[in-house]
Amino acid sequence: MARVLAADIARSLRQRIDAGEWADHGRVPPERDLATTLGVARNTIRRALDVLREEGAISRHIGRGTFIRAGEGQSLAEVAQRMRGSSPADIMEIRLLLEPSAAAFAATNASAGELANVEEAHRNALLSDDMPTFEHWDAEFHHRIFASSRNVLLKEMHGLLRALRSQSPWFDIKKRTFSEERRRRYCAEHGALLDNLLSRDPEGARGAMAEHLATVSANLLGR
Repeated sequence: MARVLAADIARSLRQRIDAGEWADHGRVPPERDLATTLGVARNTIRRALDVLREEGAISRHIGRGTFIRAGEGQSLAEVAQRMRGSSPADIMEIRLLLEPSAAAFAATNASAGELANVEEAHRNALLSDDMPTFEHWDAEFHHRIFASSRNVLLKEMHGLLRALRSQSPWFDIKKRTFSEERRRRYCAEHGALLDNLLSRDPEGARGAMAEHLATVSANLLGR
């Protein structure tokens, strides 16, 4: 529980840093002040600051304090490292932005072989009789749609999202909310999406993906 709380605190502090809250002097308030303001223990603040330091967002100097690091010259690895702290809600919002467009692109651009691969993933998800197997083929179904979009950057962005979805707390939420009834509904929505892909209907595919992700969001996040 403490690890999750520290991650939440780190995310909150990162948002405040990004908003420029301490930009004037470039210094984050002391642990003691943050603990009092946020109503948590100092060791929780310390763990949260350690997360930000590992991400490259801050530097910590004994006897001097904690300072915001300049954002110029960041590597892709540093950006990816910071993304590890994304919440399930953040991930879901990005999925809702990207995946309907990826489905529309796939309906237009995919080869017959690529659509056959999407269909294979759907068929295996239908046959899955346990949560880990279904989760694998569910993720593969979505990944193959991105691959069929013929947009390399979009595909690689989904690769990052898929990696984030394999981590806690996302996977823990999926495991906790999984049921046979929901598996059947997801499969039905996948089937409707696949029909639009096979009929080369980009707007139909876009709408079917948006509808499916709205179901996923409601189940996972109560929205």
